[in-house]
Amino acid sequence: MDNRPVTQGEQGGLHTQLVNSHWYRVAGVVPRLRQQLRIHAQRYRGRLWYVVEDRLNGRYHRFDRQAWRIIQLLDGTLTLEQLWHRLVTEVGAVAPSQEDILVLLGQLHSLDLLASESLPDLAEAARRGRSQSRQRRWQRYMNPLALRFRLFDPDRFLVRAVRVLRPVLNRRGAVLWLAWVVPALVLAVSHWQELTSNFGERLLALDNLALLWLIFPLVKALHEIGHGVACRLRGGEVHDMGVMLLVFLPVPYVDASSSWAFPRKRDRVLVGAAGMIVELFLAATAFYLWLWLEPGTAKAIAYDVAVLASVTTVLFNGNPLLRYDGYYIASDALEIPNLSQRATRYWGYLAERWLLRREEMHSPVMARGEDLWFSLYAPLSFAYRMFVLLSIALFISLKYSAVGALIAAWGILAGLGVPLYRGLGWLRRMLFDPRTGARGRRGALASLGALGVVLFALPLPHHTQVDGVLWLPDSGVLRAGQAGFVGQVTAHAGDSVLPGAGVLSLRDSTLTAHVVEQAAKVEAAQVRYDAARLADPSKGQQLASDLEREQAELHALEERASRLEVHADAPGRLWLQDSDNLPGQFVKQGQILGYVIPAAAPRVRVIIDQPDEDFIRSHTRSIVVKVPFAPGPSWAARVVRAVPAALNELPSAALGREGGGAVATDPRDRTGRKALMTHFEYELALPDQFPYRFIGSRASVRFEHPPEPLIYRMWRGVRRLFLAFFHS
Repeated sequence: MDNRPVTQGEQGGLHTQLVNSHWYRVAGVVPRLRQQLRIHAQRYRGRLWYVVEDRLNGRYHRFDRQAWRIIQLLDGTLTLEQLWHRLVTEVGAVAPSQEDILVLLGQLHSLDLLASESLPDLAEAARRGRSQSRQRRWQRYMNPLALRFRLFDPDRFLVRAVRVLRPVLNRRGAVLWLAWVVPALVLAVSHWQELTSNFGERLLALDNLALLWLIFPLVKALHEIGHGVACRLRGGEVHDMGVMLLVFLPVPYVDASSSWAFPRKRDRVLVGAAGMIVELFLAATAFYLWLWLEPGTAKAIAYDVAVLASVTTVLFNGNPLLRYDGYYIASDALEIPNLSQRATRYWGYLAERWLLRREEMHSPVMARGEDLWFSLYAPLSFAYRMFVLLSIALFISLKYSAVGALIAAWGILAGLGVPLYRGLGWLRRMLFDPRTGARGRRGALASLGALGVVLFALPLPHHTQVDGVLWLPDSGVLRAGQAGFVGQVTAHAGDSVLPGAGVLSLRDSTLTAHVVEQAAKVEAAQVRYDAARLADPSKGQQLASDLEREQAELHALEERASRLEVHADAPGRLWLQDSDNLPGQFVKQGQILGYVIPAAAPRVRVIIDQPDEDFIRSHTRSIVVKVPFAPGPSWAARVVRAVPAALNELPSAALGREGGGAVATDPRDRTGRKALMTHFEYELALPDQFPYRFIGSRASVRFEHPPEPLIYRMWRGVRRLFLAFFHS
């Protein structure tokens, strides 16, 4: 839905001189409003406001009661002099000044609300038209989430749709809607794992993207028709429908901005929520079909519809921090029209009022409580817009990195570059504005200097936080050197063992038979060599090489057989996995059978993301370790081993998301140790007085770096983002 904001035509209070020295130049002018205007009275936060509807260009302008006292007299029968005297006679001391009247007339003229009895200033009109056209194009193309193109007038179709749907557009229809949607929500919670499993791969697969291109416009067409029907049901008009590219997907839209003129808040909220009501009904229907259908194309389509009609509604339309349906619903519910623009103006007012010391500035706050909403909304909205944009870019980059990088770059340009450019332009104008004054300039320059010091010069504490796991040195891990069945267990769990002490032996009858067979081959080769060595030396030399080959094979088999004996490589206390059931079990080569827990402190194995590894290796002053089961003390650590190769294998499943850690793992890996992204592994040594021996427990490791200004950290974060996700 395209709800255009009401343009602020608010008069800024009577703080000017009563008489203007240039009044005589315009005192005889007879101003008149254009005939194509409609006036609608509305109440916001207990105050009466007037919305002027310009039916010629579909724009809406809001004026307070004080401005309306002047506007209602612009009927073409009174000169400005007569109008002012009449106001002075009627309202006395609270009458507007001549300066106030001139400012309001300038606003009405710039908004094209005044009629002209003479030929208009074509150059001025053309200039204003070009400026407005450039502004509309800029707003249209600098948002990578929504590029908009107008198509046709849907009003006649919506009139017929309202006539057909009127029997269910009432309270009874609302009850039926709840009875249909609420059970689907409850069932979705119980099927959450199935719905979200491999979400990205299922949604971004090439064949599914083709389905999305077909389904998404149809879902959003029903959404927009819902807005149009609700607007038409309450007496509004809808004359604009088109297509916008939402993250490069074609999405229909309708202009239901005539709902701004509805006098009742409830009607305006209903129009804003109608699209989401339709989508949630559609999502529930698709979810029921998804539960019922067998795997195939139809089930995939139902899944796509359920996701699109629910996830996009929550992330985009339902969230008031983005200028979609949720924003207009919140604006009407809070009775704060133009919440986004006025919040931005409020922050500009604070900067000019308190940094530039411009006492004449007036706050855009028009009612009690608006200042709190303004101060919160502007930063939260900006942060959420950037979060959504970058999240979409990262999500897409997992499958299509080039497209994700393009969206991210476009979003950063539109979300950060453009506001920064405008902010610098505003600051330049304010600093060189004669009205600012020397005190204001000093305040602004001091604020800029302080900001520059914080960003570029002030060294701030800096550290990198990573997850680790308490682990043993390699010498403390008992592994099966050869596959086989566990035979005799010569040591028991809890025993103290020394280096070289036998723990258990494995049996491999096939390997034993191969050793015996190979020994016989060596013996036969030795006999042949001894017989030929004296009779035929040349043949004996050939048989000597055969003997060496058979002996090497026997040596290799005997070396494998020796690995059937498992010995302790370090002193400590023995711990065996499932020691009571070990005899007779088959174990694979390399399988961990137990541990020898030494008296010394365990090691900490940590994984470092690739973009952080070089900085951590070259800019670490100290390392601090904390464990979750004892959050009070911290322990110094040092690096004793660093694996020089990037790996996907985690040292422990406890670091993966399935084990409660933060590392994303491959859902197809049953062990939970295969990470989706490669990393480097460090092994840290703890001090000897470290009292805990909980092997496998997670630990929090903090690498302390030298203090540095904030700007370098921000730049490194952006660079890391692109390196990690976009491979650029």
